[in-house]
Amino acid sequence: METARWIRHATMDDFEAIMPVYAYARKRMAETGNPRQWGDKYPLPERIREDIAGGHTMLLVDDAAGMDQIPDDPAYPEPELDEHKGSHERIIGVFALFHDPEPDYRVIDGSWLDDRPYTTIHRVAASGLGRHAAGDLLDWSMRRYENIRADTGLKNYAMQHILETHGFTRCGNIIMPENKEIENVRVAYQRHDRPLDLAERERAARRLVAV
Repeated sequence: METARWIRHATMDDFEAIMPVYAYARKRMAETGNPRQWGDKYPLPERIREDIAGGHTMLLVDDAAGMDQIPDDPAYPEPELDEHKGSHERIIGVFALFHDPEPDYRVIDGSWLDDRPYTTIHRVAASGLGRHAAGDLLDWSMRRYENIRADTGLKNYAMQHILETHGFTRCGNIIMPENKEIENVRVAYQRHDRPLDLAERERAARRLVAV
């Protein structure tokens, strides 16, 4: 059975629906041995509102809520940006995108791939209503931005696996602002898909001709 998935910007009307998604993510983290990455409260309501107001919060949604029998793992095309809000919409995942330099990434115990402009992915969470949410969010971002950074918890092995299987490089550890309620050491990742410049394309073409 096929259904549709798409990505759209969150609005303040989505705030009450987003809160349970983060609550579910915190619960899953605790159940899988990672209770301190987000603790009991992160991200705080004011942080979520700031993300939405700034146009940073993105939602992965589907139209399965109106189905009599919702499939466990439906077939669907790659989600694209579509700002419409369906009447049978469900939130499958949520994340925040930022294009300005991340202050907490200035110091790293390790090294980034490069210092070129990048997009940062923060606060990835799945609602538990559909599979492959994090992978879909990463795939969508990778189709649009060639240089992406992200971080996750030391014990968030699931997210580490997803990032690494999507071609992200583990660059080292970063230290977040001190907060007694959550873990402040994070694993830093980056993926930079550099487009071939003209000289590289010409060299590649000569190699093909030589073969």
